[in-house]
Amino acid sequence: MTIANLVAAPDRQQAPLKTLAHVEFQLRVLGLLCAAAAGKPSSLTTPGSLDIWSRYITLQRGSLGCDICEPAALSVAESINTEVATDTSIRQMRNQVFHGGPDPENVDLDALHAAVTTNANHIVAIHAHGHATQLEPFFIYVNGEFAALHDYSEGSATYWPRRGPATDIAHPEILEMLQKLGLQGGDRLLESFALDIQKDLRGFAERDSIQTLVAPPQPIVVRWDLRTSSGTISRVDRFELDTDHARVWISESGARPYKAFLADICNWGLLKERLLEDLEEQVAGESLIREELFPDLKQHVPDVSARVRVTDGPFGDASDVTITQACKRITARTGIYSSYTNLITLTGEAGSGKTHSLLQFARESLSHDGELDPLAIYISSSGSSANSLDTLLDARMARTRILDKSSVLALCRAGLAILVIDGFDELLGFRTYDNPLSGLKPILDALRGRGTVILSARSSYSEARLRQNLKLHTTLDWPPYVTTLELLPWRPEELRELTHQLPVDDSRVKMPPEIRQMLTTPFFCLAFAAWTRTEKSLEFLQFVVEAYLQRERRKLNGQEGVKLFGSGVLADIFSEVAELIARNAVAEVSEEDLELAASQALDRDLTKEEKRRLIALCGMSAEWAEDELSFKFTHLAIAEQFLARQVGRLPLEQAVSLLSSVAISGLCAQLIVSFWRTEHGDVPTDLITALQQRVIAAEPYNQRLPGAVSLGELWAKVYGIDDGPRAARRITVEALKLDGSGRVSFEEARIQSLAVGPGVELHLTSSHVDRLDLSKSSGAALVGESYKQVLELLTQSELAVGQSRIKHALGLTENTAEDLSEIDNYFRSNIALTRGPIIVNSREFAPDDKRLNWIREYGLDAWQGFIRRMQEEGKITLEKVNASGRLKVRIRLTETFDEQ
Repeated sequence: MTIANLVAAPDRQQAPLKTLAHVEFQLRVLGLLCAAAAGKPSSLTTPGSLDIWSRYITLQRGSLGCDICEPAALSVAESINTEVATDTSIRQMRNQVFHGGPDPENVDLDALHAAVTTNANHIVAIHAHGHATQLEPFFIYVNGEFAALHDYSEGSATYWPRRGPATDIAHPEILEMLQKLGLQGGDRLLESFALDIQKDLRGFAERDSIQTLVAPPQPIVVRWDLRTSSGTISRVDRFELDTDHARVWISESGARPYKAFLADICNWGLLKERLLEDLEEQVAGESLIREELFPDLKQHVPDVSARVRVTDGPFGDASDVTITQACKRITARTGIYSSYTNLITLTGEAGSGKTHSLLQFARESLSHDGELDPLAIYISSSGSSANSLDTLLDARMARTRILDKSSVLALCRAGLAILVIDGFDELLGFRTYDNPLSGLKPILDALRGRGTVILSARSSYSEARLRQNLKLHTTLDWPPYVTTLELLPWRPEELRELTHQLPVDDSRVKMPPEIRQMLTTPFFCLAFAAWTRTEKSLEFLQFVVEAYLQRERRKLNGQEGVKLFGSGVLADIFSEVAELIARNAVAEVSEEDLELAASQALDRDLTKEEKRRLIALCGMSAEWAEDELSFKFTHLAIAEQFLARQVGRLPLEQAVSLLSSVAISGLCAQLIVSFWRTEHGDVPTDLITALQQRVIAAEPYNQRLPGAVSLGELWAKVYGIDDGPRAARRITVEALKLDGSGRVSFEEARIQSLAVGPGVELHLTSSHVDRLDLSKSSGAALVGESYKQVLELLTQSELAVGQSRIKHALGLTENTAEDLSEIDNYFRSNIALTRGPIIVNSREFAPDDKRLNWIREYGLDAWQGFIRRMQEEGKITLEKVNASGRLKVRIRLTETFDEQ
């Protein structure tokens, strides 16, 4: 018996579950070989797991000291990412089974067997190089069988042969050798379930009261003391895995799902009552802010469900649905094990209704009568004294007198709760805005690839930073699957539904187009309804600012306080505060910064009395550090207004400097245009020109530079509807609509969605446009080879994806010899770089796996032509795949193709 016998690929007829286990065994053997080659104390974790062994090999392969063996070892470590079912890797499938999920279905047995065969060949070759001269104590003979180390404790060690159960040994010389290695403990199988139980109980049990007995095949027995408001209750609970590997609680009434146990110990009914009570207080607080800002608007405001755009993912195809429908989809999938935490980000501008929508979602989940339907635990960072997500959870859950951070996460792992963090980017503003993952990682680690978390963020900028962080941290133990819900601007019918019951004076609806465009968010809709009821001569934006200032002045005690800070002074103070918040990328300022802003507004030092009265202002205040207060605006839309006001009142160079440091939102850009018109009598063309010069001069240039984003948003608001020739360079903008007439030229532009009206010509140079909408125009609007910088083209008749389809949609000549050579080289290169099988449907050869979306770059027609040409030349073959749904085939490369 040798290493080769240990790792040899199993028989092809072996059950998939056993083959999955063998992959883990192979990684164990290779990891032990790496440890043996190091010849020094090891950081091995026993008994270990698939993920742990993969990570260990990746980090320790250098101990082999061989240019041939190190890449081979890395290949084995990364084999766990091989896809062996639709959208399911070996790692995901193994975790599904060994964390209580169902047995695998529709497994690609060929891909699985190919992976274990390749692993076996690599490991045998590595061992043959002789890097590990001494195999003991990592490998020993037990009862004549060659076995690999499985687990170790001070009194005994367990070794696992190729076949049969693990065997305990107590040979003193072996134990002495193992002791010198400094091994660490880990988990597996029933032990894994037992460790998860212990982790879940930490949020409910008295400290150090949990005692667990794991003695297969007997049920797991847990003795522990439950904390209650009236004292502790001693309990003995039993658990087991059923025949489908589902986790089961053996209750007095019989076997029940494990999550029923967690619901039982947290007093499910009482918990929902207390969470609902706390939620109603927050709903009332939201209404109070509205009434304080607009006191003349006290009648009932109808609940209008906003619409969101859902990115393609586990919650359905990319589509526009109501926020209520999206939340139902999320709830329906909460209990489905998928080997990753579902992380949903809800993005939208300030005032777009994120908080209202999430509060309604949480309220409905808590009011539902379903016995174990998941509930939404709503956590708001607004006014929080926490400086991390961990401390915020503990602070918010203390009100329930039932849950803390640990118990909330236990409910999330079990699919009993959805964690909703409202204003996540505000919370990150304390310390970690530039690295949002650092704020999330403790939660993701604790969830261990389970559960659902919803985060709301002010704009897609924060969500993009999070995605960028995730790409840069691909070694996360439990990387989440991120789905974006983009809160869409309200449509006319939704505005009518809201304002139908509000007294709107039609005689006051005439206003500049940029103001009318702001009436796509609930906040400004309500402000507009309140404004129409007033008889003041204030412009609309002046009215909103004045409403906020009146609210703040009411906080000042007595007439003396009001005299200290008049409306003009308060407006200047808040404008300075808005700039500080924007520059520092935080949601609040310290007391010292607030005083500094007031001094700058007054152009002098504050008196003691002014300092004393000042701390009553600026929205909510909360302790976030010892003996120190922080101050923030009550509503983000207000912060945007004062930031826009600050841009409008600053000298031109200072305004450019601010916009070069701060990436403003589309809403803020709209407000800047309005304030600039009021302050200077015209739109901010000089500001845009100066900012354009600053961005052009920036080196090195990056499309995410704040100045490029600010320039893009401002340019869109001023020149998007202009007439005549227009040009911009290095702008970054999410959504841009070009109306009016004339040629528009963009150089080095980065635009997500670009719509071109009927009177516009578009010339792109060194730019990148994700989606170009010519549905109201024609292909003649594109000048020269501008189409080459577009990923998707929407015309009146089709959505063309990839260069081949775009050229076809535009009626351009294609399929020249040069075109075919370029297409073939593109597909060949991507096939060579693709890991795992390439599986497509048998009719159109279209992929279901998003990792194969490169296939669509030139359009499916080009891909189909490539497949046919390669088949004719004998360079690929197509093999049928047993899978559910539409018939699928696997694309296999021949040796002739490999040589090309």
